[in-house]
Amino acid sequence: MKLLVLMVCGGALVSPPGFARSLQIQGVTGYLSEYELSAEVSGQLADRGIEVLSGPLNVKHVGLCTHAGPDEMRGQLKIQFVGLSDKIEATFSFDGSECTYHGFLTESVTRYMTCTNNLTLPLRLWTKQTPREIQPNP
Repeated sequence: MKLLVLMVCGGALVSPPGFARSLQIQGVTGYLSEYELSAEVSGQLADRGIEVLSGPLNVKHVGLCTHAGPDEMRGQLKIQFVGLSDKIEATFSFDGSECTYHGFLTESVTRYMTCTNNLTLPLRLWTKQTPREIQPNP
C-alpha cells in the first residue's frame, strides 16, 4: 500500500511525456530599469525531467534619457528550470551579444545578468500570467 501511494504521489510531480506549456515573460533591466523585456516562451520536458522553454524576445528602451542604439531590439530567450525549485537559468540573445541569468521568476527580486561584452546589468524577470498548459504534441 505504501508503495502504491509513493508511486501515485511521485507520478503527480512528473509531467507526462509530451507535456508542454508556454509562459509570457516580462522583465526590466538597466541601472534605471530603462529597458523592458517581453517574451513568449514554450517548450517541453527534456531528459531527466529538465524543462526547457524558449521563444522570441523583445527588448524595448523605455527610459527618459536618450541613448546610443536602437529603441527596440529582437532576440531569443531560453529558460531552463532547475530541479523542482522555482530557480531558473536563462540565456538572452539580442543585439549581437548573449547574457546569462541565474535566479527566479519574480517581480520582487532584482538579480544580475552577465553579458558576453563584460557587462553586468540588474534584471527583474517574472511571468505575466499564470502558466498555462498547451496540448501535448501528437
